Amino acid sequence: MIRPFGLRHSLAVRKLQRTGVWLDLFHYLLLRRSALATAMIAPVPWVGTGLASYVWDVDGSVQGFIQMLRRPGRQEADILFLAPTAGIQPQSATAWTKLVSYCIQDAGQHDLRRLYASMAIDDTDIDLLTALGFATYSNEDVFMLNRPRRAVDAPHHPGLRPRRAEDVWWLRRLYGIYTPMPVQHSEGLNDGMSQTALSLAWWELADQQGYVLVEGGDIVGGVQLVSGRGGHWLLLHGDPGNGPQMATLVRQGLSAVGGKRRPVYCTVRDYQGGLRATLQDVGFEPFSRRARMVKHVAVRVRVAEPVTVPGMVAERHG
Repeated sequence: MIRPFGLRHSLAVRKLQRTGVWLDLFHYLLLRRSALATAMIAPVPWVGTGLASYVWDVDGSVQGFIQMLRRPGRQEADILFLAPTAGIQPQSATAWTKLVSYCIQDAGQHDLRRLYASMAIDDTDIDLLTALGFATYSNEDVFMLNRPRRAVDAPHHPGLRPRRAEDVWWLRRLYGIYTPMPVQHSEGLNDGMSQTALSLAWWELADQQGYVLVEGGDIVGGVQLVSGRGGHWLLLHGDPGNGPQMATLVRQGLSAVGGKRRPVYCTVRDYQGGLRATLQDVGFEPFSRRARMVKHVAVRVRVAEPVTVPGMVAERHG
């Protein structure tokens, strides 16, 4: 039976999380909070925090654990953590199937349209998610700059300035230009939800800074830096094949880090190939190759049906 996580499950989940897998590296690497500690934040699924944690209980023994986080202001959620990994025990694959299937149904009941997961491309557990309706919509490389030892000087570019609220339109335009249409559909283009910022809940303690690059009155690039206790994460917008522009944005992001001795992460998707050389030029190294997966969730729709009233006659008066 699938049950919401409760305090009575703490010891079992503490043991299970040692054999689990993180399906969202952004939150794991940035915040460095254990799955159990995260579950303790939200005793009621989805309420307040947007977190939902469930256990698979077999005759009073917890055999599996899963955790989801809703993206603020969006009709979608990330699967953060799942335990145990499918190869640990003979029933592990069953645990995955039952827990993920339950979460798909639960997401639909809470009007979510998409569930996301990220896995190493050589992980055989991808097949389990595929069998449950998840599809890979992009592969990406996670790059890491391990412990920058000194502050990077901000680039001297007259078009660099802090990001403003009204810049979102321009960043969405850049996303639409440089992101393949199938990826846009997977990430909510039809809902007006194109990715312009890294998704963080209100309770996640992280600092955020954003900058845009203006040329000829148009915004041609942007960078967002999110800093947590585990490190920093860069999100870049613009033409990945424009080396000088991307180098300017990367250096601006690194200058905002301020020389702190924590890793800096940045992802490069397969269609952003030109960005790899830019990151490697400043010292980034490959960290992990991942498959980004999405499950489109069926949601209930209420439709008004016409009701016939016996004996009623409609008259038309000319």
